[in-house]
Amino acid sequence: MENKTIKYFKYAIGEILLVVIGILIALQINNWYQNITFKNELKQIVKEASNDLKQDIGFLNMRIKGAEATIYSLDNLLKNGNKMPLESLLSDFQQVHRYSYFVPINFAYSKLNKHPRTELLPNNLTNNLTSYHSGFSSERNKIVSETLTLYSLNLFRNYLIKYGYPLEQEGLKRPEDLSNLNLIINDTEFIGILRNAKSNWSAELSMLIIARELANKNLEIINNYLLSTN
Repeated sequence: MENKTIKYFKYAIGEILLVVIGILIALQINNWYQNITFKNELKQIVKEASNDLKQDIGFLNMRIKGAEATIYSLDNLLKNGNKMPLESLLSDFQQVHRYSYFVPINFAYSKLNKHPRTELLPNNLTNNLTSYHSGFSSERNKIVSETLTLYSLNLFRNYLIKYGYPLEQEGLKRPEDLSNLNLIINDTEFIGILRNAKSNWSAELSMLIIARELANKNLEIINNYLLSTN
């Protein structure tokens, strides 16, 4: 009876061990499948982030060209304004009448922040994306742009309105008489406004260039990750 009891206990313990091992294996398999699912989800989100960055870069390229053109017009007005034909003056005035604002597209980044297993991605990928989006967030850019280019635009608009220059909501309206442009371009107050605008637009241009560099860096990191997972 003792031998039978010992055998029974050994058998029971063996069965329990088999059940425990089976459960552990099942959990491992389940975790393995879950990780594959999570990795596929994250890979898809990263692909979407790549598309967002490409759109950002295209937008930044346009913004940078616009900022460079505005600075060129400001330089031209400051250096040659009193010698320029009236039509050229008007053309540069219209170029200066601009406002710049950049916020990264964050559809994919928002998805990434909500995903429960972002630790499955390389740290340099998530860290660089976070730095990019936090560095150029809507709140930050709103403050910077209002301080820089929007401030310059308002000074420019208010000056022209004060001197009877006709304005439309979307831009400058061509005046019937351009002769007052010669008086405006030689006014010391207006020259000060142009210098302030040039300083602010130069800072804006630097910010846009940094944003483009970071966007390209993130795109390179993402491309390397996608290549390594194929």
